[in-house]
Amino acid sequence: MTKASALFLTEGELADRMGVKLDLLENALPALAKSGFPAPDPLFGGRRYWPACEAFLDRRYGLSSSSGQGTPALDGDEKWN
Repeated sequence: MTKASALFLTEGELADRMGVKLDLLENALPALAKSGFPAPDPLFGGRRYWPACEAFLDRRYGLSSSSGQGTPALDGDEKWN
């Protein structure tokens, strides 16, 4: 398994995946946690589950499937004339 396909990430790996410096992420985590950012999972060495983190960020920036932005192919039937 490559690092890019790992599901449970350390904070350093999470920062890399998000494209930010670790100190920036560490400073933002308390505020993110209050908004529902996924907590570290003690069963997996205190790592965070990347798909849950990504889903949180997608919702935060309006890209969830319910926003209509994430899956334009599922927005209804097309009317072709």
